[in-house]
Amino acid sequence: MNDRNGWGKIAGLALHILIGGLMIFTGSEKDLGMVPPEALAKYGLGEQMRLIGTGAVLTALLLLIPRTSSLGILLTSSFWGGAICIHMAHGEPYLFQAMLLVLSWAGAYLRNPAALRSLSASPGMMLASEAAVP
Repeated sequence: MNDRNGWGKIAGLALHILIGGLMIFTGSEKDLGMVPPEALAKYGLGEQMRLIGTGAVLTALLLLIPRTSSLGILLTSSFWGGAICIHMAHGEPYLFQAMLLVLSWAGAYLRNPAALRSLSASPGMMLASEAAVP
């Protein structure tokens, strides 16, 4: 069973490396001006290109660093959710972004199964360690 847990962590990290790498690559392109402004201008985001690129890079780094991966998965969810909304608003396909969102959460679960534990616990349940905190 411990071996299975080790493979899950490796698989989760691999998913996060792929997703984080994609976000770093595309974010860097936006930061360095390698993406033509017209590409985002059609969505009304031409002036915010560098901000979006910097946000993507920082989010990816937070996702990849084990100590900050919880914050990283939340920001990654927001990033992909925003991309899905933009594509939906313009009548474009958004399956790729939705797939990346699902894979981000699958990677988070595989890296740390406790990441989703709060979704299954009833609100009144408390861990013994939480009850001791004043």
